[in-house]
Amino acid sequence: MNKSIYLIILLFTISFSYAQEEEKDTDFVSKRGENILPESGDIALGVDASPVLFYVGNIFNGTAGNNASFQFANGSNAIYAKYFLADDAAIRVTFRYGNNTFTDNEYVIKDQDIPDPFVTVTDVKVLNYCNSVLGLGYEIRRGKGRVQGFYGGMFNIGTSNTDADFTYGNAMDALNANPSSYNFGSNLANGGRVLNSTSGRTMLYSVNAFIGVEYFFAPKLSIGGEFTWGLNMSKTADGSYDVESWDFANGAQKVDTYDSAGDKNFGFDTGNVGGAIFLLFHF
Repeated sequence: MNKSIYLIILLFTISFSYAQEEEKDTDFVSKRGENILPESGDIALGVDASPVLFYVGNIFNGTAGNNASFQFANGSNAIYAKYFLADDAAIRVTFRYGNNTFTDNEYVIKDQDIPDPFVTVTDVKVLNYCNSVLGLGYEIRRGKGRVQGFYGGMFNIGTSNTDADFTYGNAMDALNANPSSYNFGSNLANGGRVLNSTSGRTMLYSVNAFIGVEYFFAPKLSIGGEFTWGLNMSKTADGSYDVESWDFANGAQKVDTYDSAGDKNFGFDTGNVGGAIFLLFHF
Protein backbone atom coordinates (compact mmCIF):
# COMPACT_ATOMS: atom_id res chain seq x y z
CA MET A 1 0.00 0.00 0.00
CA ASN A 2 1.62 3.28 -1.08
CA LYS A 3 1.69 6.63 0.69
CA SER A 4 -1.21 8.05 -1.33
CA ILE A 5 -3.54 5.30 -0.13
CA TYR A 6 -2.30 5.78 3.45
CA LEU A 7 -3.11 9.48 3.23
CA ILE A 8 -6.61 8.84 1.86
CA ILE A 9 -7.31 6.33 4.64
CA LEU A 10 -6.02 8.70 7.32
CA LEU A 11 -8.00 11.70 6.07
CA PHE A 12 -11.17 9.63 5.68
CA THR A 13 -10.85 8.22 9.20
CA ILE A 14 -10.20 11.58 10.82
CA SER A 15 -12.86 13.38 8.79
CA PHE A 16 -15.42 10.78 9.86
CA SER A 17 -14.41 11.24 13.50
CA TYR A 18 -14.98 14.99 13.27
CA ALA A 19 -18.07 14.86 11.07
CA GLN A 20 -20.22 16.06 13.95
CA GLU A 21 -18.07 19.15 14.58
CA GLU A 22 -19.76 21.82 12.51
CA GLU A 23 -18.02 25.17 12.15
CA LYS A 24 -19.61 28.58 12.52
CA ASP A 25 -19.32 30.50 9.25
CA THR A 26 -18.19 33.73 10.89
CA ASP A 27 -15.42 32.67 13.26
CA PHE A 28 -14.65 29.19 11.88
CA VAL A 29 -14.66 27.46 15.23
CA SER A 30 -15.68 23.95 16.19
CA LYS A 31 -18.98 23.14 17.88
CA ARG A 32 -17.09 23.18 21.19
CA GLY A 33 -15.84 26.71 20.52
CA GLU A 34 -12.28 25.79 19.55
CA ASN A 35 -10.59 27.73 16.75
CA ILE A 36 -9.86 25.44 13.82
CA LEU A 37 -7.18 27.54 12.14
CA PRO A 38 -3.98 29.08 13.60
CA GLU A 39 -4.10 32.59 15.04
CA SER A 40 -1.68 35.42 15.64
CA GLY A 41 0.70 34.45 18.45
CA ASP A 42 0.42 30.69 17.85
CA ILE A 43 3.49 28.47 17.61
CA ALA A 44 3.54 25.41 15.34
CA LEU A 45 5.81 22.35 15.56
CA GLY A 46 6.23 20.10 12.53
CA VAL A 47 6.86 16.34 12.47
CA ASP A 48 7.13 13.73 9.73
CA ALA A 49 3.69 12.21 9.03
CA SER A 50 5.01 9.08 7.26
CA PRO A 51 5.21 6.86 10.39
CA VAL A 52 1.59 7.73 11.22
CA LEU A 53 0.41 7.02 7.66
CA PHE A 54 2.14 3.65 7.59
CA TYR A 55 0.71 2.81 11.02
CA VAL A 56 -2.87 3.62 9.99
CA GLY A 57 -2.50 1.86 6.62
CA ASN A 58 -1.12 -1.28 8.24
CA ILE A 59 -4.08 -1.42 10.62
CA PHE A 60 -6.33 -1.99 7.59
CA ASN A 61 -4.13 -4.63 5.95
CA GLY A 62 -3.57 -6.65 9.13
CA THR A 63 0.16 -6.04 9.45
CA ALA A 64 1.53 -7.10 12.83
CA GLY A 65 3.95 -5.08 14.91
CA ASN A 66 2.67 -1.68 13.82
CA ASN A 67 4.68 1.21 15.16
CA ALA A 68 4.29 5.00 14.91
CA SER A 69 7.11 7.36 15.82
CA PHE A 70 7.78 11.07 16.36
CA GLN A 71 10.29 12.11 13.70
CA PHE A 72 11.73 15.29 12.16
CA ALA A 73 9.69 16.94 9.39
CA ASN A 74 12.71 17.39 7.09
CA GLY A 75 15.70 15.51 5.81
CA SER A 76 18.28 17.49 7.76
CA ASN A 77 17.20 16.32 11.23
CA ALA A 78 16.43 19.92 12.11
CA ILE A 79 13.67 21.19 14.40
CA TYR A 80 10.96 22.80 12.26
CA ALA A 81 8.71 25.45 13.83
CA LYS A 82 6.59 28.52 13.02
CA TYR A 83 5.54 31.63 14.89
CA PHE A 84 2.37 33.35 13.62
CA LEU A 85 2.75 37.13 13.36
CA ALA A 86 -0.84 37.30 12.11
CA ASP A 87 -3.60 34.83 11.28
CA ASP A 88 -2.29 34.67 7.71
CA ALA A 89 1.47 35.22 8.14
CA ALA A 90 4.21 33.39 10.02
CA ILE A 91 7.95 33.27 10.59
CA ARG A 92 9.50 29.85 9.92
CA VAL A 93 12.59 28.55 11.72
CA THR A 94 14.70 25.43 11.33
CA PHE A 95 17.48 24.63 13.78
CA ARG A 96 19.99 21.87 14.38
CA TYR A 97 23.26 21.62 16.29
CA GLY A 98 24.99 18.31 16.84
CA ASN A 99 28.45 17.37 18.10
CA ASN A 100 29.19 13.65 18.31
CA THR A 101 32.27 11.65 19.27
CA PHE A 102 32.67 8.00 18.27
CA THR A 103 35.47 5.80 19.61
CA ASP A 104 36.39 2.61 17.73
CA ASN A 105 38.69 0.15 19.56
CA GLU A 106 40.20 -2.73 17.60
CA TYR A 107 42.52 -5.54 18.69
CA VAL A 108 45.77 -6.12 16.74
CA ILE A 109 48.31 -8.87 17.27
CA LYS A 110 51.27 -7.66 19.33
CA ASP A 111 54.53 -7.47 17.40
CA GLN A 112 57.16 -9.66 19.10
CA ASP A 113 59.92 -12.09 18.15
CA ILE A 114 57.54 -15.04 18.36
CA PRO A 115 54.02 -13.85 17.35
CA ASP A 116 51.20 -15.10 19.54
CA PRO A 117 47.64 -14.61 18.19
CA PHE A 118 46.34 -14.54 21.77
CA VAL A 119 48.56 -11.58 22.74
CA THR A 120 47.11 -8.35 21.39
CA VAL A 121 47.29 -4.59 21.64
CA THR A 122 44.60 -2.02 20.90
CA ASP A 123 44.42 0.49 18.06
CA VAL A 124 41.97 3.35 18.62
CA LYS A 125 40.16 5.72 16.28
CA VAL A 126 38.36 8.72 17.79
CA LEU A 127 36.00 10.41 15.32
CA ASN A 128 34.45 13.78 16.10
CA TYR A 129 31.64 15.07 13.88
CA CYS A 130 29.93 18.47 14.10
CA ASN A 131 26.86 19.55 12.13
CA SER A 132 24.68 22.66 12.41
CA VAL A 133 21.77 24.11 10.42
CA LEU A 134 19.90 27.39 10.87
CA GLY A 135 17.06 28.57 8.65
CA LEU A 136 14.75 31.58 8.70
CA GLY A 137 11.80 32.31 6.43
CA TYR A 138 8.55 34.19 5.98
CA GLU A 139 5.24 32.51 5.12
CA ILE A 140 2.01 33.98 3.72
CA ARG A 141 -1.21 31.98 3.96
CA ARG A 142 -4.57 32.03 2.21
CA GLY A 143 -7.77 29.98 2.22
CA LYS A 144 -11.34 30.15 3.52
CA GLY A 145 -11.80 26.74 5.06
CA ARG A 146 -9.93 23.74 6.35
CA VAL A 147 -7.75 23.68 3.24
CA GLN A 148 -5.07 26.37 3.57
CA GLY A 149 -2.48 27.23 0.95
CA PHE A 150 0.80 28.93 1.79
CA TYR A 151 3.88 30.33 0.07
CA GLY A 152 6.99 32.35 0.89
CA GLY A 153 10.77 32.32 1.03
CA MET A 154 13.43 30.66 3.19
CA PHE A 155 17.16 31.17 3.79
CA ASN A 156 19.27 28.37 5.27
CA ILE A 157 22.89 28.19 6.35
CA GLY A 158 24.71 25.13 7.61
CA THR A 159 28.17 23.88 8.46
CA SER A 160 29.82 20.52 9.10
CA ASN A 161 33.30 19.14 9.72
CA THR A 162 34.92 15.86 10.79
CA ASP A 163 38.17 15.22 12.71
CA ALA A 164 39.79 11.85 13.41
CA ASP A 165 42.65 10.90 15.77
CA PHE A 166 44.44 7.53 15.76
CA THR A 167 46.59 5.83 18.38
CA TYR A 168 48.39 2.53 17.82
CA GLY A 169 49.37 -0.24 20.20
CA ASN A 170 52.51 -1.33 18.31
CA ALA A 171 55.24 1.31 18.38
CA MET A 172 57.23 2.31 15.30
CA ASP A 173 61.03 2.08 15.80
CA ALA A 174 64.24 0.89 14.15
CA LEU A 175 63.46 -2.75 14.91
CA ASN A 176 59.85 -2.48 13.74
CA ALA A 177 59.62 0.08 10.93
CA ASN A 178 56.35 -1.36 9.66
CA PRO A 179 54.34 -2.27 12.78
CA SER A 180 51.11 -4.25 12.60
CA SER A 181 48.20 -1.79 12.56
CA TYR A 182 44.46 -2.07 12.15
CA ASN A 183 43.04 -0.76 8.86
CA PHE A 184 40.17 1.57 9.80
CA GLY A 185 39.65 2.31 6.10
CA SER A 186 41.65 5.49 5.62
CA ASN A 187 44.48 5.42 8.15
CA LEU A 188 47.11 3.47 6.17
CA ALA A 189 48.41 5.84 3.51
CA ASN A 190 51.57 7.20 1.87
CA GLY A 191 53.77 4.38 3.17
CA GLY A 192 52.84 4.96 6.81
CA ARG A 193 49.92 5.34 9.17
CA VAL A 194 47.77 8.38 9.82
CA LEU A 195 47.99 10.01 13.24
CA ASN A 196 45.19 12.54 12.75
CA SER A 197 43.08 13.96 9.96
CA THR A 198 40.95 17.07 9.62
CA SER A 199 38.37 17.52 6.91
CA GLY A 200 37.91 21.00 5.58
CA ARG A 201 34.87 22.76 6.99
CA THR A 202 31.85 22.55 4.71
CA MET A 203 29.56 25.58 4.44
CA LEU A 204 26.09 25.15 2.96
CA TYR A 205 23.76 27.91 1.79
CA SER A 206 20.30 27.85 0.23
CA VAL A 207 17.77 30.51 -0.74
CA ASN A 208 14.46 28.93 -1.68
CA ALA A 209 10.90 29.85 -2.53
CA PHE A 210 8.27 27.40 -1.29
CA ILE A 211 4.60 26.65 -1.91
CA GLY A 212 2.39 24.12 -0.20
CA VAL A 213 -0.99 23.17 1.23
CA GLU A 214 -2.36 22.05 4.60
CA TYR A 215 -5.63 20.42 5.61
CA PHE A 216 -6.90 21.10 9.16
CA PHE A 217 -8.63 17.87 10.14
CA ALA A 218 -8.94 18.95 13.80
CA PRO A 219 -8.62 22.23 15.74
CA LYS A 220 -5.03 23.48 15.37
CA LEU A 221 -3.89 20.16 13.86
CA SER A 222 -3.06 19.88 10.16
CA ILE A 223 -1.47 17.58 7.62
CA GLY A 224 0.26 18.90 4.53
CA GLY A 225 3.28 19.09 2.27
CA GLU A 226 5.27 21.57 0.22
CA PHE A 227 7.66 22.01 -2.69
CA THR A 228 10.66 24.31 -2.99
CA TRP A 229 12.71 25.94 -5.74
CA GLY A 230 15.84 28.00 -5.50
CA LEU A 231 19.59 28.29 -5.13
CA ASN A 232 21.65 25.70 -3.27
CA MET A 233 25.41 25.86 -2.87
CA SER A 234 28.15 24.42 -0.70
CA LYS A 235 31.91 24.79 -0.36
CA THR A 236 34.36 22.52 1.44
CA ALA A 237 37.75 23.92 2.39
CA ASP A 238 40.98 21.94 2.05
CA GLY A 239 41.73 19.49 4.83
CA SER A 240 44.94 17.84 6.03
CA TYR A 241 46.28 14.66 7.59
CA ASP A 242 49.55 13.73 9.37
CA VAL A 243 51.28 10.46 8.48
CA GLU A 244 54.02 8.80 10.53
CA SER A 245 56.61 6.61 8.81
CA TRP A 246 60.18 5.45 9.36
CA ASP A 247 63.03 7.44 7.82
CA PHE A 248 65.65 4.79 7.03
CA ALA A 249 68.19 7.38 5.87
CA ASN A 250 68.23 9.14 9.24
CA GLY A 251 67.18 6.16 11.36
CA ALA A 252 64.29 8.00 12.96
CA GLN A 253 60.54 8.34 12.87
CA LYS A 254 59.17 11.20 10.76
CA VAL A 255 55.76 12.84 10.43
CA ASP A 256 54.67 14.35 7.10
CA THR A 257 51.61 16.53 6.57
CA TYR A 258 49.50 16.10 3.44
CA ASP A 259 46.65 18.19 2.09
CA SER A 260 43.24 16.87 1.02
CA ALA A 261 41.44 18.89 -1.64
CA GLY A 262 38.11 20.56 -0.96
CA ASP A 263 35.22 20.94 -3.38
CA LYS A 264 32.18 23.08 -4.13
CA ASN A 265 28.67 22.77 -5.53
CA PHE A 266 26.33 25.34 -7.06
CA GLY A 267 22.91 24.96 -8.66
CA PHE A 268 19.23 25.83 -9.01
CA ASP A 269 16.64 23.09 -8.65
CA THR A 270 13.18 22.16 -7.45
CA GLY A 271 12.74 19.98 -4.41
CA ASN A 272 10.60 19.24 -1.40
CA VAL A 273 11.09 19.34 2.35
CA GLY A 274 12.47 16.00 3.39
CA GLY A 275 10.40 14.17 0.76
CA ALA A 276 7.69 13.53 3.33
CA ILE A 277 4.19 14.64 4.28
CA PHE A 278 4.22 16.53 7.59
CA LEU A 279 1.95 17.01 10.58
CA LEU A 280 1.75 20.43 12.26
CA PHE A 281 0.69 20.95 15.87
CA HIS A 282 -0.36 24.53 16.72
CA PHE A 283 -0.50 25.82 20.28
